[in-house]
Amino acid sequence: MSGRTGTTGRTLAALERAFLALDRGMGGANPPLAPQVFAARHPAACATAAALLVAIPVGLASATFRTILVGTCAWVLFWAVLRLERRRQAHYARIGYDTAPHGSWSTARPRAVLTTVLVAWGPVTVFIWLVGRTQDDPYGWTASAVFGVLAIAGGYVGDRLKARRRTRDRTAADQDAG
Repeated sequence: MSGRTGTTGRTLAALERAFLALDRGMGGANPPLAPQVFAARHPAACATAAALLVAIPVGLASATFRTILVGTCAWVLFWAVLRLERRRQAHYARIGYDTAPHGSWSTARPRAVLTTVLVAWGPVTVFIWLVGRTQDDPYGWTASAVFGVLAIAGGYVGDRLKARRRTRDRTAADQDAG
């Protein structure tokens, strides 16, 4: 019986080494972005929010049982992925990589910022359109796209204001200490 456990343990260790090698090759050892750190620290809450985003459109189109089933399966999947992300970040912290979140858009290249905004804009637009379907006078695709841009821009401005406030607080703390 112990021989079988040893084989399983070696297999899992080999899979972990292969995953980490692939992860490092794809840039996984780079410091995580702030949303990655937040999601890894709060896997259940983030999985709940993501599962709701999956289950709501299904609920609008099908029966209650199917909605509950899809939502539950989506929650388990998202939670498992976020737990793996938490373990991955803990591994890199243990071996000494810098895992402090680096997520400020102000230091990114314009192409990276534009790509990030465009990737976020699609799902936000679809989400606003789906929420609008629940109203008597729903939004069209054009209005949903405009509101999506406003939501993304608002998030960007909020991120910039937060970063500026953090810098101002650090400067004030340094002046008080010095």
